[in-house]
Formats: sequence, structure tokens, C-alpha cells
Amino acid sequence: MDTELEGRHANIRAAMAEHELDALIVAGSEYSGFEGSVTYLSGFQIVHRYAYVLLSAEGEGQIVFPSEARYVGEHATTELEQVFHDRPGEHLAATARDRGWGRIGVYGLDYIMTVRDFRALEGVELVPFDVEFDLARAVKSEAELESVRESVRINEDGFDAFLAAYESGKTAAEVMAPAEELFVERGCGRLTMNMVLVGPEFTIAKAETVLGDFVVPSLEVAGPGMHWVEVSRAIGKADAETLRMLEAYEEYHAVARTALRPGATASDVHRAVSQGFTERGY
Repeated sequence: MDTELEGRHANIRAAMAEHELDALIVAGSEYSGFEGSVTYLSGFQIVHRYAYVLLSAEGEGQIVFPSEARYVGEHATTELEQVFHDRPGEHLAATARDRGWGRIGVYGLDYIMTVRDFRALEGVELVPFDVEFDLARAVKSEAELESVRESVRINEDGFDAFLAAYESGKTAAEVMAPAEELFVERGCGRLTMNMVLVGPEFTIAKAETVLGDFVVPSLEVAGPGMHWVEVSRAIGKADAETLRMLEAYEEYHAVARTALRPGATASDVHRAVSQGFTERGY
């Protein structure tokens, strides 16, 4: 197993030990936002259907797929043992019984795990583990931080493509198309959620909406490492009040560089960065 995946397993196992779990079931599905948990622990990206990662306190992990779909993604991308079962929940329950596990944490118990698999686990002590899992994986490795940076680079290049295509009088679809093409070329796949906002109330433009002289492309993408980032910039001519707000934001950014330091509380940082807005009456 590569060192990055080993580190992630160690990270999650530390959280499991803190909460006295014998094992952890991590559920994921093709639904956008529900696939990342499985990728985090296996390296596998779900294309369709669903999957579970089974991680015990000791030993090797497994990734479990429903056998009605032999292909749910690029299976060679994971180093974990792959198990296909007609009813994955039955396999999870049988493994728990065979190994004498007591408390088993579940990520995705309320929103991701299928009903039939939940029913198959009747009699097993299941512990909701969403918050604990997310807190554990919130601590990013250097490899993950580089993945975030790569997503930002892709996003910014997509904005440049949007800007190059933008002209008042074009439709939203015409202007967004080059950005979407770039995102696919750079490995985002379907992990994009982009829109064009128009008008004083920032209405979401439809494909056929003709753009005027002020738009906000709201670009949210995840690069090959599956870390989502959002970058939104307005395109248009700023009036005096907007420039006054921009000045406050520039001060905010400068202050944040020194206020965000080890030992500072969230309240300390908030007071420091908001001073410019407060002084201007916002």
C-alpha cells in the first residue's frame, strides 16, 4: 500500500481507537459529494452504483461492491482487496460475526447506506461516525494540499477560458463551453458544478440566457485528486461603492495573513479581519 493511503488509514484508525471501535464501514455512492469518503480510504473513484470500505482496527481493509455491477469505476486504482457480493450488507455482517467485532462505526449511515444493507446488519452494534470521520480527514497531508492547489489552478484556468470567450450578447452556454471543455481535459470528469449568475439578484442563467455587461461565473470543480474548490469572480465595471468594498476586502486579505496563526482563536481572527468592514459601516 502506498504511503499516502497508509497515512490516511492510520489517521482514521486513531479516531476509531479514540471512540473504541472494532471496525469502520465507510459508505459511498455515485451521488456527487457522497463518493469522496470511499476514495479517501481506497483510492477508488465510484463511477456508478455504490461501494463500502471496511476498515478494521488492525489488518488489511476491503472494498465491497454490489455484484450486479461488476464495473463501478476503474478497479485497478485501488490496492485494497475487492469483494463482490449480491448483498454487500450480508458480507459486512458475516465478517463482523466471524471476527467477533463489537462496536462498528458507520460513515453514511443516514444518507448513503442502502436500506437492504442496513437490514442485513441487524443485530450488529452500529455507531454513527460521520462527524468523527470528517474531523479526522480534515487534517490534510502534503499530497492532499497539492491536490487542492491543482484544483485551484484548474479552476483559475477555467475562469480565464470563460473570460476569453465572454462578450455581451453571447449566451451563457456559449461562454461556459470553453471552460467546461478545459475542465474535462484537465481530469475533472463530471466533478464540476458551474453556473453563470446575472442581474441584481444573481439569478442563475439558463443555457439560452443572453449575457449583458455584468456576470459572475461561479466555478466549482474537483481536479484528479477529487478535492473541490470554488472560485467566483465578477466580470463588469465596478461603481464607487463596489470599489469601496473591494478596498475593505484587500485589507481583510492582508490582515488574514498575520491573524491566521497557531494559537489564535476563531474569535481573534474574526475581529481582526472584520475591522475594515466595521470601520466602513458594513
